[in-house]
Amino acid sequence: MTSGLIERNKQRTRRELAEAAARLFLERGYPATTVQDIADDVSPRTFFRYFPCKEDVITAIASTTMDDALDHLAGHDERESLRSALTAMLAASLAPVGDDPGTARAFQFMLRNTPALRGRWLEEQRRNRDRLAEALAPWFGEHDHPLTPHLVAGAALLAVDEVMT
Repeated sequence: MTSGLIERNKQRTRRELAEAAARLFLERGYPATTVQDIADDVSPRTFFRYFPCKEDVITAIASTTMDDALDHLAGHDERESLRSALTAMLAASLAPVGDDPGTARAFQFMLRNTPALRGRWLEEQRRNRDRLAEALAPWFGEHDHPLTPHLVAGAALLAVDEVMT
């Protein structure tokens, strides 16, 4: 087995655990969801190999959401207008999850109303802003202020947050 395949399998397992956690957090509430519930198909030991604690699942959810957005953005060339590329990326990011368009919004409300998760989510959002700023850098020239990609990334993420409230 190659190291690339091993890494993809690890990423897939991490993502599956995070998605299971997100579903359970919404169904049962964060406090009522145990690590055993999340790790239903694997052992708690496996869960803890990927996440030091239950709250850390939130960082994986935010990270994989940003991974998807950045993958979408990577499909756009910097010759395309920044507005067009960002609009397409945000539209793809805000597409309803499954058949329930309120799922992402309900998840945001849960995060805001659960102090143990809110801090982790905000930390990851800051990292995601930096990741998005780096991905947006090709749309800016040497004459643009170095903070411009960060400001645009922050505004884009704030727009998503506002849509979700």
